[in-house]
Amino acid sequence: MTRAQSSSARIIATDHNTKAGASAITCVIGEDLQLLPAVLGKYCVRELSPRIDDLVVIAGIVAFADRAVARQVSIGWSREFHVSIPVNDQRFWEEPGTIASLTNVLDALTGDNWHFHFTRRTKPTRVTPQATLSLTGQECTVVPFSDGLDSLAAARLAKHRTPGSTLLLVTTGKQHPVTPDARAHRVAIPFTLPNRRARFPETSYRSRAFVFGSMAGIAAQLVTAQQIIVTESGQSSLGPWLLPVGNEAPDIRTHPTFTTRLAQFLSTVLDHNIRFDHPHLWETKGETLRELHEQYLDDGWQTTRSCPRRRHMALDGKNVQCGVCAACLLRRQSLHAAGLDERHDHYLWADLAAPTLAQAAPNNARPTRKNDQRYAWCGALEMANLAAYNPTRDHRFTRATAELAHTLGIAQHEACTRLTRLVEAHAREWNAFLSTLPNNSFLVRWLAGRAC
Repeated sequence: MTRAQSSSARIIATDHNTKAGASAITCVIGEDLQLLPAVLGKYCVRELSPRIDDLVVIAGIVAFADRAVARQVSIGWSREFHVSIPVNDQRFWEEPGTIASLTNVLDALTGDNWHFHFTRRTKPTRVTPQATLSLTGQECTVVPFSDGLDSLAAARLAKHRTPGSTLLLVTTGKQHPVTPDARAHRVAIPFTLPNRRARFPETSYRSRAFVFGSMAGIAAQLVTAQQIIVTESGQSSLGPWLLPVGNEAPDIRTHPTFTTRLAQFLSTVLDHNIRFDHPHLWETKGETLRELHEQYLDDGWQTTRSCPRRRHMALDGKNVQCGVCAACLLRRQSLHAAGLDERHDHYLWADLAAPTLAQAAPNNARPTRKNDQRYAWCGALEMANLAAYNPTRDHRFTRATAELAHTLGIAQHEACTRLTRLVEAHAREWNAFLSTLPNNSFLVRWLAGRAC
């Protein structure tokens, strides 16, 4: 099987209940992509514009395609997409500049090659505006909000710094408290992708950042806000880009390179100036949490979750975090650095002092499998590799910091200095965290190169 055969796909989106030929994957709007008019109505203070309707559909189809086509990682990371989408404003979307901007965003984000063709849509989304976001004239800050620890910390600190502003959280619909007052509103993603017939074999789902960013842009346009806050710390935003894993394309889901391209695209589509700000880009997660703690804003942090595997982890009938993937280890390191007591947190493999991974879980937990060990091993390596990163030994560092400096509009030496400081701060936090574990800890032994 050739590379083209194994990684190329045609996606035909249609608003009619018809199927494309065997050579294409059909996405029927209303079945495979289900729009949620009641949810979308919460975005609206007036009639939904055709172009916003189109952007929601495009985001949904992109998410569908990204999840429906598995990567052939033994061959390479990249896939080739040819996507046909029905839209209301066909003339606008067919403009070469619009297509170039859209593909520029998605190629960089997912590491794939995207090609788009647009057809005329026959069934526009019928939405009744609910005036939920009738906030025009008020100072608003839009936050793509995951209900994670970074999201909670960044949202509360933003509110603390501008107490008169209103937070507008674009989220999956959870209801954990963010601020003690009423100046925080939630709007959910206005579509779902029913996983019918086990259709979604690809789990990387990098296009999620495009979905949340696009919905945040729509919310910002409708309340005439310009600032959208990216909540992630420097480790999450810059670490996966600086040190990609295996043959993966660099992960830039919360990197300024991606958000700058997305802002340019959204500003054109929405005819409104959009800006993504990264207030914690040069901080470790531990430093951000320490500020949250020092400002007495850390109550309820235990309700947040960081683990991407939590839906598949259960203890005593309740979903918990795994405790050993890269996201969990970063969380645990950062809580330690901030002086927060992680004994209030809940993990499946909670005891990092245990001599084996299996012994790190309670006796009533599910059996530890080889895949669990792989996740834990990869997570530990990801954290340790960033801690051991030496810019003077990486020939890519100069080019990487030049790209970052150009994106941020700062001098390259400043980008070098800040990125080096960030890595050094991460190393101090990681090593301090490891120092709390005994020498026979499975984590310590793994990283010392002994038997796993």
